[in-house]
Amino acid sequence: MNYLILFAIALPVLSGISLIFSPIKDRKQIYNISTIFTALTLALVVISNIVNFGESCLLLNMPMGLSLNFKVDWLATLFSTLFAFVWFVVSIYNREYFKIEQNEKRYVSFYLIVLGCVISTAYAANPFTFYTCFEAMSITSYTFVLHTQTKESILAAKKYIYYSIFGALCGLIGIMAFYASDLVPTKEFVAGGAISANIGNSVPAVLIIAFISILGFSCKAGMFPMHAWLPAVYPEAPSPASGLLSGIIAKTGIIAILRIVFFVVGAQILQGTWVQLVFLILSIITIFMGSMMAYKENIFKRRLAYSSASQISYAIFGIMMLNPVGVIGALLQVVFHALAKNVLFLCSGNIIYKTNKTKVSELTGLGKAMPATFAFFTIAGISLAGVPFTGGFVSKYYLAQSALNGIFAEVEFIGFIIIMVSALLTGGYILSITAKSLFAQKNQEVEEKCEVNSTMIVPVAIFAILIIAIGIYPELLINVVTNVVSTFGI
Repeated sequence: MNYLILFAIALPVLSGISLIFSPIKDRKQIYNISTIFTALTLALVVISNIVNFGESCLLLNMPMGLSLNFKVDWLATLFSTLFAFVWFVVSIYNREYFKIEQNEKRYVSFYLIVLGCVISTAYAANPFTFYTCFEAMSITSYTFVLHTQTKESILAAKKYIYYSIFGALCGLIGIMAFYASDLVPTKEFVAGGAISANIGNSVPAVLIIAFISILGFSCKAGMFPMHAWLPAVYPEAPSPASGLLSGIIAKTGIIAILRIVFFVVGAQILQGTWVQLVFLILSIITIFMGSMMAYKENIFKRRLAYSSASQISYAIFGIMMLNPVGVIGALLQVVFHALAKNVLFLCSGNIIYKTNKTKVSELTGLGKAMPATFAFFTIAGISLAGVPFTGGFVSKYYLAQSALNGIFAEVEFIGFIIIMVSALLTGGYILSITAKSLFAQKNQEVEEKCEVNSTMIVPVAIFAILIIAIGIYPELLINVVTNVVSTFGI
């Protein structure tokens, strides 16, 4: 039965590869295949997480003790379920949106393949497996950025792959260094840390290796100083792909950081060190810088890209607090950011689909023509700003509490202040769009009503309703996340 883990990974990959070589050309059939197989993948993930919890599935043994091995633990359960669910809902949205795009069959094929790769990063049971799956995801998701094949998208795709390769290379250096040392008695992830507690004089070397690994994988999460690919990439990818790049694929960088910190090195080794301090500072810089850049940006999707850098760094800040409250806040932030950012990018897709407008300055008065789109956009925006009774408030509450109870009191107090300031800036750069769209005079270039149909509105509504529902009743998710963190050894 543990082969269900492999089936959950292989099903979307094989269905995507089969679609590439199939003679199917009818777009309805193509999107039926996408919806059916993403739904089946979600079902397999849920069943596997229940039936195979705590079990592993060895795919391949290799020389030097390396292996491709997958395991269901609490962390894998949280991320794999989130990834599969969001992917399925967005597949419904794709059916209508891609009427304005070309190369639909290629996009859907890689949409399925990337899903399998993303899920595999959640289930990876050791650093080598994670690196292999992470690279496969980066290479296949490259097609999302390249989709339109314009000059701008080609340049953005190159930047995406260069940053991805550099980040993964740093991660690989760390992985190989750990494997080559005598400090790691096992090559598998171990809850609480695989490194021997008796490391003696090897602490400085461990810290350097950990720093290189975390820095490399934080590139995918868009942390300063390796954030520049986000504002270049997100505007060029189709809007639903931008939502997945921000809301899901960037989170694989968070998985990597969690695995390195809590399953390879161990929080106790990093607690109070320069590594913890540096990443706290870098995350604080990114939170503030991303919010400021978003506030000033006029290109709609580029504004959302800077916002992503800021919001994802909230999670890095919480992780590097290295205490349970901070990590709980970080994981809650991962979930709510995934939902909110997909709402925002899908709403941007609605606007592009109906009006072809891509600048914030062009959205004035548009809310009267697209009321549902801007209503859901506002819900996601206030969640990112941390307004009560939304999911974002729950995660930021935990993060703020953690920032007041850390080791580096001055730095973490600055972090607390920046969290508050960034929340205000987020409200400014998101809610200013709502205000202009709803309360300014009607946009003369747009028809009285030009709302998208239910195929594009329902997926947005699902995410928005979850943001509110979990924000009001967060207990179940908090319990799940608390169980996840209980395995981290902190």
